Amino acid sequence: MPFYFFFGILGLVIGSLVTWFFLADHPFESMETPGGVVDSVEASLLAKELAADGMPIDETTIAKLLDLHGAYVDGKIREAQAAAEAARLEAERTQATQEMTGKDAG
Repeated sequence: MPFYFFFGILGLVIGSLVTWFFLADHPFESMETPGGVVDSVEASLLAKELAADGMPIDETTIAKLLDLHGAYVDGKIREAQAAAEAARLEAERTQATQEMTGKDAG
């Protein structure tokens, strides 16, 4: 009988940990790095590490790649892709309309 209280407390602790693990924004989730300004120190550090691994890449390429990754994480690339796709579809529709109009006139 005396251990029922401690088993109850242990059950509450385990239950709260399981709930926190599945519902909370815990640090074990894979998180992308936030987009933002890329500084030259970060680019030079990565360039040195890659050169040490036998893959020499210049710092401007690394900075551009990090900028593109930041834009991807922030969703800016998806917006640009959606705008380009909408423009392409509109151009195709306009061309098809012109072709249909040309057939009707001829």
